Amino acid sequence: PSPSSTTRSDMPITQRRPSLRNGRCSAASTRVSFQEPMKVADSAKATTAKLPMWRAEWDAVHAKGDCPYPPHPPRKYQWLPCTNSGPILNAIGLLMWVPLGIVVFCVSLFLNLWTWFIAYTYHGGAHGLAASTTLPLSNRIIRKLFSLVDVCNVTELPKPWDEAKAKQAFDAFRVRNGFAEEEARILVTTIPDTVMKPEVWHKYRMTDLASTAKVHYVHVLTAPSKTFVVGYTNFRDFDGTSCFNLIKGFVATYYDGEAPLVRPTVGSPELDLRLDTENEELKKKLGALPALRCAVGTSYTMAVQYGRWLLSRELFDAFGCASPECCSVIESLSLEETAKMTAALKARKLKPFAHLMTTSAEAAKIVPKQYQVERPILLTQVSCQSRYYMPKVERNVCGNWLIGLGTRPTLDELSSESWASKFYTGLIEHIESFSGNAAWSFINQTVYGMSGYRANPRKIFWFNNYGLRSMHEGAGGVTYHWAPTYSVATYFLVCCVCVDGRMCITISSSVVPQGELQKAVEHMKKMLIESAAGEALSTARVGLKAASFAAKLRQRTERSCAKLRRSSFAAATFGGAAL
Repeated sequence: PSPSSTTRSDMPITQRRPSLRNGRCSAASTRVSFQEPMKVADSAKATTAKLPMWRAEWDAVHAKGDCPYPPHPPRKYQWLPCTNSGPILNAIGLLMWVPLGIVVFCVSLFLNLWTWFIAYTYHGGAHGLAASTTLPLSNRIIRKLFSLVDVCNVTELPKPWDEAKAKQAFDAFRVRNGFAEEEARILVTTIPDTVMKPEVWHKYRMTDLASTAKVHYVHVLTAPSKTFVVGYTNFRDFDGTSCFNLIKGFVATYYDGEAPLVRPTVGSPELDLRLDTENEELKKKLGALPALRCAVGTSYTMAVQYGRWLLSRELFDAFGCASPECCSVIESLSLEETAKMTAALKARKLKPFAHLMTTSAEAAKIVPKQYQVERPILLTQVSCQSRYYMPKVERNVCGNWLIGLGTRPTLDELSSESWASKFYTGLIEHIESFSGNAAWSFINQTVYGMSGYRANPRKIFWFNNYGLRSMHEGAGGVTYHWAPTYSVATYFLVCCVCVDGRMCITISSSVVPQGELQKAVEHMKKMLIESAAGEALSTARVGLKAASFAAKLRQRTERSCAKLRRSSFAAATFGGAAL
Protein backbone atom coordinates (compact mmCIF):
# COMPACT_ATOMS: atom_id res chain seq x y z
CA PRO A 1 0.00 0.00 0.00
CA SER A 2 0.98 3.64 -0.27
CA PRO A 3 2.03 4.55 3.28
CA SER A 4 2.16 8.26 2.43
CA SER A 5 -1.63 8.32 2.15
CA THR A 6 -2.28 6.18 5.25
CA THR A 7 -3.77 8.05 8.19
CA ARG A 8 -3.72 7.00 11.80
CA SER A 9 -7.37 6.01 11.81
CA ASP A 10 -6.85 3.84 8.73
CA MET A 11 -4.22 1.72 10.47
CA PRO A 12 -5.19 -1.76 11.66
CA ILE A 13 -6.18 -2.00 15.31
CA THR A 14 -3.22 -4.27 16.01
CA GLN A 15 -0.86 -1.50 14.92
CA ARG A 16 -2.20 1.05 17.39
CA ARG A 17 -0.39 1.59 20.65
CA PRO A 18 -2.00 1.68 24.08
CA SER A 19 -2.77 5.22 25.11
CA LEU A 20 -0.75 7.08 27.69
CA ARG A 21 -1.68 9.78 30.12
CA ASN A 22 1.17 11.44 32.01
CA GLY A 23 3.44 8.52 31.25
CA ARG A 24 1.05 5.85 32.51
CA CYS A 25 -1.11 3.39 30.65
CA SER A 26 -4.71 4.50 30.66
CA ALA A 27 -7.50 2.15 31.59
CA ALA A 28 -8.78 2.25 28.04
CA SER A 29 -8.53 -0.82 25.90
CA THR A 30 -5.64 -1.26 23.50
CA ARG A 31 -8.22 -0.87 20.77
CA VAL A 32 -8.22 2.85 21.46
CA SER A 33 -6.06 4.76 18.99
CA PHE A 34 -2.86 6.23 20.36
CA GLN A 35 -3.80 9.57 18.83
CA GLU A 36 -5.85 10.93 21.72
CA PRO A 37 -6.81 14.52 22.63
CA MET A 38 -4.25 16.43 24.62
CA LYS A 39 -4.82 17.43 28.23
CA VAL A 40 -5.99 20.89 27.24
CA ALA A 41 -8.95 21.27 24.95
CA ASP A 42 -7.20 23.02 22.12
CA SER A 43 -3.97 21.36 21.01
CA ALA A 44 -3.02 24.30 18.80
CA LYS A 45 -3.45 26.66 21.73
CA ALA A 46 -1.28 24.41 23.90
CA THR A 47 1.57 24.25 21.41
CA THR A 48 1.62 28.03 21.06
CA ALA A 49 1.04 28.84 24.73
CA LYS A 50 3.53 26.45 26.32
CA LEU A 51 5.66 23.43 25.54
CA PRO A 52 3.81 20.10 25.96
CA MET A 53 5.12 18.31 29.02
CA TRP A 54 4.38 14.60 28.62
CA ARG A 55 5.32 12.37 25.75
CA ALA A 56 1.72 11.43 25.03
CA GLU A 57 1.09 15.07 24.18
CA TRP A 58 4.05 15.07 21.78
CA ASP A 59 2.70 11.88 20.24
CA ALA A 60 -0.61 13.64 19.65
CA VAL A 61 1.14 16.63 18.07
CA HIS A 62 3.28 14.49 15.77
CA ALA A 63 0.28 12.33 14.86
CA LYS A 64 -1.04 15.30 12.92
CA GLY A 65 2.09 15.34 10.73
CA ASP A 66 2.49 13.94 7.23
CA CYS A 67 5.00 11.22 8.13
CA PRO A 68 3.40 7.75 8.12
CA TYR A 69 3.80 5.55 11.15
CA PRO A 70 6.11 2.52 10.82
CA PRO A 71 4.12 -0.52 9.68
CA HIS A 72 5.52 -2.65 12.51
CA PRO A 73 4.03 -1.85 15.95
CA PRO A 74 5.96 -2.18 19.19
CA ARG A 75 5.55 -5.47 20.99
CA LYS A 76 7.28 -4.77 24.32
CA TYR A 77 5.77 -1.38 24.95
CA GLN A 78 4.42 -1.98 28.42
CA TRP A 79 4.85 -5.28 30.18
CA LEU A 80 3.88 -4.17 33.67
CA PRO A 81 0.90 -2.22 35.03
CA CYS A 82 3.08 0.11 37.17
CA THR A 83 5.82 2.47 36.05
CA ASN A 84 7.58 3.28 39.34
CA SER A 85 8.16 1.67 42.69
CA GLY A 86 5.73 3.10 45.24
CA PRO A 87 6.60 4.11 48.83
CA ILE A 88 5.64 0.70 50.24
CA LEU A 89 7.80 -1.21 47.74
CA ASN A 90 10.67 1.22 48.33
CA ALA A 91 10.39 0.71 52.09
CA ILE A 92 10.47 -3.06 51.64
CA GLY A 93 13.49 -2.73 49.34
CA LEU A 94 15.39 -0.70 51.94
CA LEU A 95 14.55 -3.18 54.71
CA MET A 96 15.61 -6.14 52.58
CA TRP A 97 18.73 -4.45 51.19
CA VAL A 98 21.23 -6.16 53.51
CA PRO A 99 19.78 -9.72 53.52
CA LEU A 100 19.18 -9.67 49.77
CA GLY A 101 22.65 -8.22 49.23
CA ILE A 102 24.19 -11.11 51.15
CA VAL A 103 22.23 -13.63 49.10
CA VAL A 104 23.15 -11.94 45.81
CA PHE A 105 26.83 -11.78 46.84
CA CYS A 106 26.98 -15.48 47.68
CA VAL A 107 25.21 -16.57 44.50
CA SER A 108 27.18 -14.20 42.28
CA LEU A 109 30.51 -15.13 43.84
CA PHE A 110 29.82 -18.85 43.44
CA LEU A 111 28.87 -18.41 39.77
CA ASN A 112 31.86 -16.15 39.09
CA LEU A 113 34.35 -18.49 40.75
CA TRP A 114 32.95 -21.48 38.86
CA THR A 115 33.12 -19.52 35.59
CA TRP A 116 36.67 -18.41 36.42
CA PHE A 117 37.73 -22.02 37.04
CA ILE A 118 36.24 -23.29 33.77
CA ALA A 119 37.55 -20.35 31.71
CA TYR A 120 41.15 -20.53 32.97
CA THR A 121 41.32 -24.31 33.09
CA TYR A 122 39.85 -25.25 29.70
CA HIS A 123 39.57 -22.09 27.55
CA GLY A 124 42.78 -20.17 28.09
CA GLY A 125 41.20 -17.56 30.33
CA ALA A 126 39.99 -14.14 29.20
CA HIS A 127 42.71 -13.98 26.54
CA GLY A 128 41.82 -17.35 25.08
CA LEU A 129 38.10 -16.60 25.04
CA ALA A 130 38.64 -13.24 23.34
CA ALA A 131 41.15 -14.63 20.84
CA SER A 132 38.77 -17.39 19.73
CA THR A 133 36.41 -14.93 17.99
CA THR A 134 36.60 -11.71 16.00
CA LEU A 135 35.36 -9.65 18.97
CA PRO A 136 35.18 -9.90 22.78
CA LEU A 137 31.89 -11.77 23.02
CA SER A 138 30.10 -11.65 26.35
CA ASN A 139 28.61 -14.76 27.90
CA ARG A 140 25.10 -15.91 27.15
CA ILE A 141 23.52 -14.03 30.04
CA ILE A 142 24.71 -10.61 28.98
CA ARG A 143 24.18 -11.34 25.28
CA LYS A 144 20.57 -12.28 26.02
CA LEU A 145 20.19 -9.02 27.89
CA PHE A 146 21.68 -7.07 24.98
CA SER A 147 19.36 -8.84 22.54
CA LEU A 148 16.42 -7.08 24.20
CA VAL A 149 17.84 -3.73 23.05
CA ASP A 150 17.51 -2.38 19.52
CA VAL A 151 19.57 0.57 18.34
CA CYS A 152 17.60 3.01 16.20
CA ASN A 153 19.23 5.63 13.96
CA VAL A 154 17.93 8.24 11.55
CA THR A 155 20.12 9.64 8.77
CA GLU A 156 18.91 12.64 6.79
CA LEU A 157 20.37 13.09 3.31
CA PRO A 158 19.69 16.35 1.43
CA LYS A 159 19.15 14.42 -1.81
CA PRO A 160 16.30 12.22 -3.11
CA TRP A 161 16.85 8.51 -3.64
CA ASP A 162 15.50 6.17 -6.26
CA GLU A 163 13.43 3.36 -4.74
CA ALA A 164 14.59 0.57 -7.06
CA LYS A 165 18.24 1.62 -6.74
CA ALA A 166 18.00 1.70 -2.95
CA LYS A 167 16.63 -1.85 -2.81
CA GLN A 168 19.27 -3.08 -5.23
CA ALA A 169 22.05 -1.43 -3.21
CA PHE A 170 20.79 -2.93 0.03
CA ASP A 171 20.63 -6.43 -1.43
CA ALA A 172 24.17 -6.08 -2.74
CA PHE A 173 25.41 -4.85 0.66
CA ARG A 174 23.54 -7.64 2.48
CA VAL A 175 24.98 -10.41 0.29
CA ARG A 176 28.50 -8.96 0.40
CA ASN A 177 28.54 -9.01 4.19
CA GLY A 178 26.99 -12.45 4.67
CA PHE A 179 23.54 -11.51 5.99
CA ALA A 180 20.80 -14.01 5.26
CA GLU A 181 17.56 -12.63 3.86
CA GLU A 182 15.74 -13.08 7.17
CA GLU A 183 18.59 -11.34 9.03
CA ALA A 184 18.59 -8.06 7.07
CA ARG A 185 15.66 -6.49 5.24
CA ILE A 186 14.67 -3.17 3.67
CA LEU A 187 11.43 -1.26 3.14
CA VAL A 188 11.09 1.89 1.00
CA THR A 189 8.25 4.40 1.53
CA THR A 190 7.42 7.60 -0.33
CA ILE A 191 6.79 10.68 1.84
CA PRO A 192 6.04 14.36 1.11
CA ASP A 193 8.62 17.11 1.52
CA THR A 194 6.75 18.48 4.53
CA VAL A 195 8.03 15.65 6.73
CA MET A 196 10.78 16.87 9.08
CA LYS A 197 13.44 14.93 10.97
CA PRO A 198 12.04 15.34 14.54
CA GLU A 199 8.75 13.77 13.44
CA VAL A 200 10.55 10.85 11.81
CA TRP A 201 12.65 10.29 14.93
CA HIS A 202 9.70 10.56 17.28
CA LYS A 203 7.59 8.01 15.39
CA TYR A 204 10.17 5.54 14.15
CA ARG A 205 11.98 4.88 17.41
CA MET A 206 8.70 3.37 18.66
CA THR A 207 8.99 0.01 16.92
CA ASP A 208 10.72 -3.37 17.25
CA LEU A 209 13.41 -5.01 15.17
CA ALA A 210 12.12 -8.47 16.08
CA SER A 211 8.94 -7.95 14.06
CA THR A 212 10.94 -7.14 10.90
CA ALA A 213 14.32 -8.88 10.81
CA LYS A 214 16.65 -10.79 13.12
CA VAL A 215 19.73 -8.56 12.98
CA HIS A 216 19.36 -5.45 10.83
CA TYR A 217 16.43 -3.61 9.25
CA VAL A 218 16.40 -0.43 7.14
CA HIS A 219 13.39 1.73 6.33
CA VAL A 220 14.08 4.31 3.61
CA LEU A 221 11.73 7.31 3.42
CA THR A 222 12.10 9.10 0.10
CA ALA A 223 10.86 12.66 -0.51
CA PRO A 224 11.22 14.87 -3.61
CA SER A 225 14.17 16.80 -2.13
CA LYS A 226 15.55 14.61 0.68
CA THR A 227 15.81 11.08 2.04
CA PHE A 228 15.62 9.60 5.53
CA VAL A 229 17.37 6.29 6.18
CA VAL A 230 16.04 4.72 9.38
CA GLY A 231 17.99 1.77 10.74
CA TYR A 232 17.28 -0.79 13.46
CA THR A 233 20.05 -3.09 14.68
CA ASN A 234 20.27 -5.76 17.37
CA PHE A 235 22.59 -4.52 20.15
CA ARG A 236 23.62 -8.09 20.89
CA ASP A 237 25.67 -8.29 17.69
CA PHE A 238 26.58 -4.68 16.91
CA ASP A 239 27.60 -1.70 19.03
CA GLY A 240 26.72 1.91 18.29
CA THR A 241 29.72 2.52 16.04
CA SER A 242 28.89 -0.58 14.03
CA CYS A 243 25.30 0.58 13.56
CA PHE A 244 26.71 3.76 12.00
CA ASN A 245 29.06 1.72 9.81
CA LEU A 246 26.19 -0.44 8.54
CA ILE A 247 24.34 2.66 7.34
CA LYS A 248 27.57 4.13 6.00
CA GLY A 249 28.28 0.99 3.98
CA PHE A 250 24.73 0.96 2.61
CA VAL A 251 24.96 4.63 1.56
CA ALA A 252 28.35 4.00 -0.07
CA THR A 253 26.89 1.05 -1.98
CA TYR A 254 24.07 3.25 -3.28
CA TYR A 255 26.46 5.84 -4.71
CA ASP A 256 29.40 3.63 -5.75
CA GLY A 257 27.50 0.59 -6.98
CA GLU A 258 29.97 -1.65 -5.14
CA ALA A 259 29.37 -2.92 -1.61
CA PRO A 260 32.22 -2.66 0.93
CA LEU A 261 33.06 -5.54 3.25
CA VAL A 262 32.50 -4.35 6.82
CA ARG A 263 31.60 -7.53 8.70
CA PRO A 264 34.57 -9.67 9.80
CA THR A 265 34.07 -13.41 10.09
CA VAL A 266 36.24 -16.12 11.60
CA GLY A 267 38.53 -17.68 9.01
CA SER A 268 37.71 -15.15 6.28
CA PRO A 269 40.71 -14.45 4.01
CA GLU A 270 39.40 -10.92 3.39
CA LEU A 271 38.51 -9.70 6.87
CA ASP A 272 39.15 -11.62 10.08
CA LEU A 273 40.02 -9.63 13.20
CA ARG A 274 41.62 -11.40 16.14
CA LEU A 275 42.99 -10.33 19.51
CA ASP A 276 46.72 -9.59 19.36
CA THR A 277 48.27 -12.88 20.47
CA GLU A 278 51.85 -11.57 20.26
CA ASN A 279 51.34 -8.97 22.99
CA GLU A 280 52.75 -10.59 26.13
CA GLU A 281 51.85 -7.59 28.27
CA LEU A 282 48.23 -8.01 27.22
CA LYS A 283 48.28 -11.69 28.21
CA LYS A 284 49.71 -10.79 31.61
CA LYS A 285 46.99 -8.23 32.33
CA LEU A 286 44.34 -10.80 31.40
CA GLY A 287 45.83 -13.43 33.72
CA ALA A 288 44.12 -15.57 36.33
CA LEU A 289 44.90 -13.37 39.35
CA PRO A 290 43.39 -10.14 37.91
CA ALA A 291 40.37 -12.17 36.82
CA LEU A 292 39.98 -13.58 40.34
CA ARG A 293 40.02 -10.09 41.83
CA CYS A 294 37.47 -9.07 39.21
CA ALA A 295 35.22 -11.98 40.25
CA VAL A 296 35.14 -10.79 43.87
CA GLY A 297 34.77 -7.10 42.99
CA THR A 298 31.96 -7.76 40.53
CA SER A 299 30.13 -9.89 43.10
CA TYR A 300 30.34 -7.06 45.61
CA THR A 301 28.97 -4.52 43.11
CA MET A 302 26.18 -6.90 42.24
CA ALA A 303 25.34 -7.34 45.92
CA VAL A 304 25.19 -3.60 46.63
CA GLN A 305 23.14 -2.70 43.56
CA TYR A 306 20.85 -5.69 43.12
CA GLY A 307 20.37 -6.10 46.86
CA ARG A 308 18.77 -2.66 46.83
CA TRP A 309 16.81 -2.88 43.57
CA LEU A 310 15.95 -6.56 43.25
CA LEU A 311 12.38 -5.95 44.49
CA SER A 312 11.83 -2.75 42.50
CA ARG A 313 9.90 -1.95 39.33
CA GLU A 314 12.94 -0.08 37.99
CA LEU A 315 14.88 -3.35 37.72
CA PHE A 316 12.73 -4.35 34.74
CA ASP A 317 14.06 -1.37 32.76
CA ALA A 318 17.20 -3.45 32.26
CA PHE A 319 15.12 -6.15 30.58
CA GLY A 320 13.64 -4.09 27.76
CA CYS A 321 10.69 -2.88 29.80
CA ALA A 322 11.46 0.80 30.22
CA SER A 323 9.01 3.31 31.60
CA PRO A 324 6.34 4.28 29.06
CA GLU A 325 7.46 7.87 29.64
CA CYS A 326 10.72 6.94 27.88
CA CYS A 327 11.48 10.11 25.88
CA SER A 328 14.07 11.20 23.31
CA VAL A 329 15.04 14.50 21.66
CA ILE A 330 17.41 15.21 18.77
CA GLU A 331 19.28 18.39 17.88
CA SER A 332 22.15 19.30 15.55
CA LEU A 333 24.58 22.14 14.95
CA SER A 334 25.11 23.63 11.52
CA LEU A 335 28.45 23.57 9.73
CA GLU A 336 29.16 27.13 10.85
CA GLU A 337 28.16 26.49 14.46
CA THR A 338 30.25 23.31 14.67
CA ALA A 339 33.27 25.06 13.12
CA LYS A 340 32.92 27.94 15.59
CA MET A 341 32.74 25.55 18.54
CA THR A 342 35.70 23.48 17.33
CA ALA A 343 37.90 26.54 16.79
CA ALA A 344 37.13 27.85 20.28
CA LEU A 345 37.92 24.46 21.86
CA LYS A 346 41.22 24.22 19.98
CA ALA A 347 42.19 27.68 21.17
CA ARG A 348 41.59 26.58 24.77
CA LYS A 349 43.15 23.13 24.20
CA LEU A 350 39.99 21.54 25.55
CA LYS A 351 38.91 18.13 24.29
CA PRO A 352 35.44 17.92 22.70
CA PHE A 353 34.74 14.92 24.96
CA ALA A 354 35.06 17.08 28.08
CA HIS A 355 33.09 19.94 26.54
CA LEU A 356 30.20 17.69 25.50
CA MET A 357 30.14 15.99 28.89
CA THR A 358 30.03 19.25 30.85
CA THR A 359 27.37 20.86 28.67
CA SER A 360 25.17 17.74 28.80
CA ALA A 361 25.49 17.75 32.60
CA GLU A 362 24.57 21.44 32.65
CA ALA A 363 21.52 20.53 30.57
CA ALA A 364 20.58 17.88 33.12
CA LYS A 365 20.81 20.47 35.90
CA ILE A 366 18.24 22.87 34.41
CA VAL A 367 15.37 20.38 34.69
CA PRO A 368 13.23 20.56 37.86
CA LYS A 369 14.71 18.96 40.96
CA GLN A 370 12.22 16.10 41.05
CA TYR A 371 13.65 14.85 37.73
CA GLN A 372 17.31 15.09 38.74
CA VAL A 373 19.66 12.41 40.02
CA GLU A 374 22.23 14.26 42.12
CA ARG A 375 24.80 11.43 42.07
CA PRO A 376 24.26 9.35 38.94
CA ILE A 377 26.27 6.40 37.72
CA LEU A 378 28.40 7.66 34.85
CA LEU A 379 28.70 5.03 32.15
CA THR A 380 30.77 5.50 29.02
CA GLN A 381 32.31 3.10 26.51
CA VAL A 382 35.59 2.65 24.66
CA SER A 383 36.41 0.46 21.69
CA CYS A 384 39.03 -2.30 21.71
CA GLN A 385 38.97 -2.87 17.95
CA SER A 386 41.55 -0.38 16.76
CA ARG A 387 43.87 -0.95 19.75
CA TYR A 388 44.01 -4.68 20.51
CA TYR A 389 42.72 -6.48 17.43
CA MET A 390 44.78 -7.44 14.40
CA PRO A 391 45.20 -6.60 11.60
CA LYS A 392 44.94 -2.85 12.12
CA VAL A 393 42.07 -1.54 10.01
CA GLU A 394 40.00 1.62 10.06
CA ARG A 395 36.96 1.75 12.31
CA ASN A 396 34.60 1.10 9.41
CA VAL A 397 33.97 -2.50 10.44
CA CYS A 398 30.94 -3.89 12.29
CA GLY A 399 30.87 -5.92 15.48
CA ASN A 400 30.75 -5.26 19.21
CA TRP A 401 34.13 -4.23 20.58
CA LEU A 402 32.90 -1.74 23.18
CA ILE A 403 33.62 -2.18 26.86
CA GLY A 404 31.83 -0.11 29.48
CA LEU A 405 33.67 2.06 32.00
CA GLY A 406 31.90 3.74 34.89
CA THR A 407 32.26 5.86 38.00
CA ARG A 408 29.97 7.69 40.45
CA PRO A 409 30.32 11.50 40.26
CA THR A 410 27.89 14.22 41.25
CA LEU A 411 26.11 16.41 38.73
CA ASP A 412 28.32 19.30 39.81
CA GLU A 413 31.44 17.24 39.06
CA LEU A 414 30.05 16.19 35.69
CA SER A 415 29.50 19.84 34.80
CA SER A 416 33.07 20.77 35.76
CA GLU A 417 35.52 21.06 32.87
CA SER A 418 38.48 20.21 35.10
CA TRP A 419 36.80 17.03 36.36
CA ALA A 420 35.68 15.98 32.87
CA SER A 421 39.17 16.62 31.43
CA LYS A 422 40.76 14.59 34.22
CA PHE A 423 38.28 11.77 33.66
CA TYR A 424 39.00 11.78 29.91
CA THR A 425 42.76 11.70 30.51
CA GLY A 426 42.41 8.71 32.82
CA LEU A 427 40.10 7.01 30.33
CA ILE A 428 42.65 7.30 27.52
CA GLU A 429 45.47 6.19 29.80
CA HIS A 430 43.58 3.06 30.86
CA ILE A 431 42.55 2.03 27.36
CA GLU A 432 45.99 2.66 25.82
CA SER A 433 47.90 0.83 28.54
CA PHE A 434 45.13 -1.70 29.11
CA SER A 435 45.10 -1.04 32.82
CA GLY A 436 42.68 0.03 35.53
CA ASN A 437 39.03 0.02 34.57
CA ALA A 438 39.73 -0.97 30.96
CA ALA A 439 41.30 -4.33 31.85
CA TRP A 440 38.72 -4.89 34.59
CA SER A 441 35.79 -4.25 32.23
CA PHE A 442 37.30 -6.39 29.46
CA ILE A 443 37.67 -9.37 31.82
CA ASN A 444 34.25 -8.80 33.32
CA GLN A 445 32.56 -8.68 29.92
CA THR A 446 34.49 -11.55 28.34
CA VAL A 447 34.48 -13.99 31.26
CA TYR A 448 31.65 -13.09 33.65
CA GLY A 449 29.27 -10.79 31.81
CA MET A 450 27.77 -9.35 34.98
CA SER A 451 27.52 -5.79 36.25
CA GLY A 452 25.66 -4.17 39.10
CA TYR A 453 25.38 -0.89 37.20
CA ARG A 454 22.33 -2.18 35.32
CA ALA A 455 20.28 -2.82 38.47
CA ASN A 456 18.49 0.53 38.18
CA PRO A 457 19.03 2.13 34.75
CA ARG A 458 17.16 5.24 35.91
CA LYS A 459 20.28 6.16 37.91
CA ILE A 460 22.65 5.97 34.91
CA PHE A 461 24.09 8.95 33.07
CA TRP A 462 25.18 7.15 29.87
CA PHE A 463 27.52 9.32 27.83
CA ASN A 464 28.62 8.44 24.28
CA ASN A 465 30.87 10.56 22.08
CA TYR A 466 31.78 8.93 18.78
CA GLY A 467 34.00 11.78 17.58
CA LEU A 468 34.43 12.51 13.88
CA ARG A 469 32.61 10.40 11.31
CA SER A 470 31.80 10.79 7.65
CA MET A 471 29.40 9.43 5.04
CA HIS A 472 29.90 9.12 1.29
CA GLU A 473 30.60 12.52 -0.26
CA GLY A 474 27.87 11.86 -2.82
CA ALA A 475 25.30 12.10 -0.03
CA GLY A 476 25.94 15.83 0.18
CA GLY A 477 26.51 16.09 3.94
CA VAL A 478 24.22 14.24 6.33
CA THR A 479 23.03 14.41 9.92
CA TYR A 480 22.90 11.24 11.99
CA HIS A 481 21.12 10.51 15.27
CA TRP A 482 20.98 7.26 17.17
CA ALA A 483 19.80 5.86 20.50
CA PRO A 484 18.10 2.73 21.81
CA THR A 485 14.45 2.40 20.87
CA TYR A 486 11.62 2.95 23.33
CA SER A 487 12.49 -0.34 25.06
CA VAL A 488 15.36 1.10 27.09
CA ALA A 489 16.54 4.41 28.44
CA THR A 490 18.37 5.75 31.48
CA TYR A 491 18.33 8.89 33.59
CA PHE A 492 20.26 10.67 30.82
CA LEU A 493 21.48 8.87 27.71
CA VAL A 494 23.65 11.26 25.68
CA CYS A 495 24.76 10.28 22.16
CA CYS A 496 27.01 12.74 20.31
CA VAL A 497 28.72 12.38 16.93
CA CYS A 498 30.16 14.86 14.43
CA VAL A 499 29.19 13.65 10.94
CA ASP A 500 30.35 15.51 7.82
CA GLY A 501 31.23 18.54 9.93
CA ARG A 502 27.90 18.73 11.80
CA MET A 503 27.58 17.96 15.49
CA CYS A 504 24.53 15.73 16.08
CA ILE A 505 23.06 15.25 19.55
CA THR A 506 20.51 12.73 20.82
CA ILE A 507 19.39 12.64 24.45
CA SER A 508 16.98 10.05 25.83
CA SER A 509 15.56 9.64 29.32
CA SER A 510 13.06 7.52 31.21
CA VAL A 511 13.09 10.01 34.11
CA VAL A 512 12.81 13.48 32.55
CA PRO A 513 9.48 14.27 30.79
CA GLN A 514 9.51 15.05 27.08
CA GLY A 515 8.88 18.78 27.49
CA GLU A 516 11.63 19.27 30.07
CA LEU A 517 13.99 17.12 28.01
CA GLN A 518 13.32 19.32 24.99
CA LYS A 519 14.27 22.41 27.00
CA ALA A 520 17.41 20.68 28.28
CA VAL A 521 18.60 19.75 24.77
CA GLU A 522 17.97 23.27 23.50
CA HIS A 523 19.97 24.59 26.44
CA MET A 524 22.80 22.17 25.68
CA LYS A 525 22.94 23.34 22.06
CA LYS A 526 23.17 26.94 23.20
CA MET A 527 25.88 26.07 25.73
CA LEU A 528 27.91 24.09 23.19
CA ILE A 529 28.35 27.19 21.06
CA GLU A 530 28.48 29.94 23.65
CA SER A 531 30.54 28.22 26.35
CA ALA A 532 33.22 26.85 24.02
CA ALA A 533 35.21 30.05 24.64
CA GLY A 534 35.00 29.50 28.40
CA GLU A 535 33.62 32.82 29.58
CA ALA A 536 30.00 32.17 28.70
CA LEU A 537 30.08 28.95 30.70
CA SER A 538 30.70 30.84 33.94
CA THR A 539 28.02 33.36 33.04
CA ALA A 540 25.55 30.58 32.26
CA ARG A 541 26.30 28.87 35.58
CA VAL A 542 25.81 32.12 37.50
CA GLY A 543 22.52 32.62 35.66
CA LEU A 544 21.51 29.04 36.39
CA LYS A 545 22.27 29.46 40.11
CA ALA A 546 20.41 32.75 40.18
CA ALA A 547 17.39 31.16 38.51
CA SER A 548 17.52 28.25 40.95
CA PHE A 549 17.72 30.63 43.91
CA ALA A 550 14.80 32.67 42.56
CA ALA A 551 12.73 29.50 42.13
CA LYS A 552 13.48 28.37 45.69
CA LEU A 553 12.67 31.84 47.05
CA ARG A 554 9.38 31.85 45.15
CA GLN A 555 8.46 28.42 46.49
CA ARG A 556 9.23 29.46 50.07
CA THR A 557 7.18 32.62 49.66
CA GLU A 558 4.24 30.63 48.30
CA ARG A 559 4.45 28.17 51.20
CA SER A 560 4.59 31.02 53.71
CA CYS A 561 1.56 32.68 52.12
CA ALA A 562 -0.32 29.39 52.14
CA LYS A 563 0.45 28.90 55.85
CA LEU A 564 -0.66 32.46 56.58
CA ARG A 565 -3.93 31.90 54.72
CA ARG A 566 -4.58 28.66 56.58
CA SER A 567 -3.83 30.25 59.95
CA SER A 568 -6.07 33.24 59.16
CA PHE A 569 -8.88 30.90 58.11
CA ALA A 570 -8.46 28.84 61.27
CA ALA A 571 -8.49 31.95 63.46
CA ALA A 572 -11.62 33.29 61.78
CA THR A 573 -13.35 29.92 62.09
CA PHE A 574 -12.46 29.56 65.76
CA GLY A 575 -13.54 33.16 66.50
CA GLY A 576 -16.87 32.66 64.76
CA ALA A 577 -17.52 29.43 66.62
CA ALA A 578 -16.69 31.05 69.95
CA LEU A 579 -18.96 33.97 69.21
